[in-house]
Amino acid sequence: MRMIKGIDRAKDTEKSYGFLWGKNKRIAPVAKWHFNFMQQVVNEPIVRCTKGIDIGSGCGYDTYIMAKNNPSVKIVSMDTSDGVYKTKELTSELKNVEILKCSVLDLPIKDNAFDFAYSFGVLHHTANPQKGLLEIARILKKGSPAFLYLYEDHSENRIKYIAVKVIAKLRVITVKIPRKVLYFLSWIFSPFVYIIFTVPSRILKRFKATQRFSKKIPFNYATGPFSWGNLYDRFSAPTEHRFSRQGVYGLFSECGFRNVNITRLNDSSGWVAWGYKK
Repeated sequence: MRMIKGIDRAKDTEKSYGFLWGKNKRIAPVAKWHFNFMQQVVNEPIVRCTKGIDIGSGCGYDTYIMAKNNPSVKIVSMDTSDGVYKTKELTSELKNVEILKCSVLDLPIKDNAFDFAYSFGVLHHTANPQKGLLEIARILKKGSPAFLYLYEDHSENRIKYIAVKVIAKLRVITVKIPRKVLYFLSWIFSPFVYIIFTVPSRILKRFKATQRFSKKIPFNYATGPFSWGNLYDRFSAPTEHRFSRQGVYGLFSECGFRNVNITRLNDSSGWVAWGYKK
């Protein structure tokens, strides 16, 4: 766990991501987003029954994909940032979307309301992931699943583990940099990170003898030399929790879930986990 002292973490996280979503001046539907890559490694349908919730929906791409492809399922799209206004714009023509602006730590939703919950990369940026998952459990019906993406602590990978610790130290400084400046710096440094880390990883991945090592290289998942959103994400959030595999099991168990499944997301740096409310 890493939280930066001396700032209002919740408000600063909200503003940090609100700024990032606000950079998208024009919101247009996308064919694939995080949901699609999550579904690839989950061996059962994520969207199900009649009502689900997208926790921390950002600017709404996953909400759009789930709602568009499942018109008979109502999707509640929830985020604490101003990204909800982008979601409203994106999903304006979909009748099965409802939008909420609130925190996952205090959901204004009645108990036992949803058939599934989906959340990509959110709980690890809250002050209390356990409280957030308890809130998710509260609003789920008995036996209903929660599907989460959580940052890995890389305790099984010494190289990435050290990189995570270095980034955490740097973030003490970077979260105090004005967001516009930090975003610009992320744009400037992104090609260097891509060349130093991503390109070598992709080359090594081509050879059977070095495939395993290629996955140990930090930032091996960058989509291109100017995928600076990844750097901004890493250095702008004042709160970041990371989990071991056992830590993910513990989190789900403590929050009242059974039959917990854990796998890794392809070409990324985190856990995909899901379990069912007892």
